[in-house]
Amino acid sequence: MASDVGDNVKALVEVVSCRGLDVGVDLCRRIQTDTEIFLDWLNHLRRSEATGVADALLDGAQGAIVETAGCLALGLVRPALSSLRSEIDMALGWLYFKDHKVEWDRLRDTGRGFQTKAQVLKYVEDHWPMFKTRFKLLEQQKNRGEHDPYRLLSAHIHGQTDFTTPSVGPLAELVAEARLCNECVTLQRDVTEYVCDVLLAVYGDRWASLPDTVRAGFESRLDAGQRRAFFPGNPS
Repeated sequence: MASDVGDNVKALVEVVSCRGLDVGVDLCRRIQTDTEIFLDWLNHLRRSEATGVADALLDGAQGAIVETAGCLALGLVRPALSSLRSEIDMALGWLYFKDHKVEWDRLRDTGRGFQTKAQVLKYVEDHWPMFKTRFKLLEQQKNRGEHDPYRLLSAHIHGQTDFTTPSVGPLAELVAEARLCNECVTLQRDVTEYVCDVLLAVYGDRWASLPDTVRAGFESRLDAGQRRAFFPGNPS
């Protein structure tokens, strides 16, 4: 960063302003569209599955979606990547902590006992017998480009290679070019599908109560044979 901090901040503000309102609005609208099913899931979980424990994680996942949109509207890609990973962390973390009040209280009081993504998925596999089969079927018909978007996001968060470390001089260089922002929008779609597939593999038995967007998305991806494997009692 150049020695004159005031000039740096002024240049940053000017670059953000020059991006144009239309660019920011377009990026936010695309994320709003791409996360509709994710937001429907979060609302459904609050209404039908919440236990009064760790509900803040559902609100946090929704907040992270808003953060992602806001960061990209300003061209701030690296903070957007952090928010994208938080969407996964909080949505999956809720699956564990909602049924573990003692562990949740301990985490809040001491900061110890958080669950990694791998630990949550292991817990889910152990306690929902159909999860592994269902998630595999959904993976076979995935639309996302990243098989596991969390892995890519973690690489950027940890920043341990020259492909993922920040390369910024003056503050104005924090504002990324349109290509990178568009790649983040695509990654948001991948994150949405990934999280929603985990949730559907967990809650597939409660098909009738799921949001219409969830059921429509499922029916457009799996054929009749795959649906029979997904639902032993296959809904028509």
